[in-house]
Amino acid sequence: MSGRLAGLAGRTAVVTGGAQGIGAAVVERLCAEGCRVVILDKDPAHGRTLVDGLRQQGHTVRLAVGDVTDAAAVRTAFAGVPAHWSPPTLLVNLAAGFVFKGLEATAADWRAVLDPTIVGLSLVTRSFVAGLPERDADAAIVNMASISAHIAQEGYLTYNSSKAAVLGLTRCLAQELAPRGVRVNSVSPGTVWNANNERYHREALGLDRAAAEAAPEHGGKFLLGRFADPAEVAAPIAFLLSAEASFITGTDLAVDGGYLAV
Repeated sequence: MSGRLAGLAGRTAVVTGGAQGIGAAVVERLCAEGCRVVILDKDPAHGRTLVDGLRQQGHTVRLAVGDVTDAAAVRTAFAGVPAHWSPPTLLVNLAAGFVFKGLEATAADWRAVLDPTIVGLSLVTRSFVAGLPERDADAAIVNMASISAHIAQEGYLTYNSSKAAVLGLTRCLAQELAPRGVRVNSVSPGTVWNANNERYHREALGLDRAAAEAAPEHGGKFLLGRFADPAEVAAPIAFLLSAEASFITGTDLAVDGGYLAV
């Protein structure tokens, strides 16, 4: 890849939820930037397929199968980083819970969305930070928020609240970790055309991508009149991890095709 971002080549990154979708696009982008990447995901099938493909291309990547809500599994994932790799100094927290309910949500529903999105994120971040030097760590974290973190949506109480919490957690972590040389930011994507969204639009709505993007209530909500590809979210994540973003911390980058502008 030509024109690589500054400060990524040779670094070790950990990507949670990296087995498919946006996560896989992030892993692919970081590999292309010259990073070694650890994927922490509870989906072994998709994870192994991704790892095998990237290794065949000559990239250095490994899979740690585990749930981000399992503190022991998280510790094992970090302990399993090969000794000849540089210690992880880049982290992307993508693993999350997807529960879309309103006030009818039960305690179990709230745990299902908050445990991976907030508790898991905090456990992974704690293990990541534990391996960094006390000062001048030159490290960066990017958390996955959403346009849903910024707005109200009917029937999305659980999901929107969890993503709004990611914004607050990101700002607090940025303040706490700045003295150690760690930058912390988040991204808020709009609708991304991945396997899950394609399945939903085709099976529930009977729409292919072109029809969905042409519909005013779907793609028409975005100023650009379309959905994002996973790689279009991976690119700004890589930017925020890189030295190009060395004076950016505690903020959220909307990757939303103009959704929040109107």
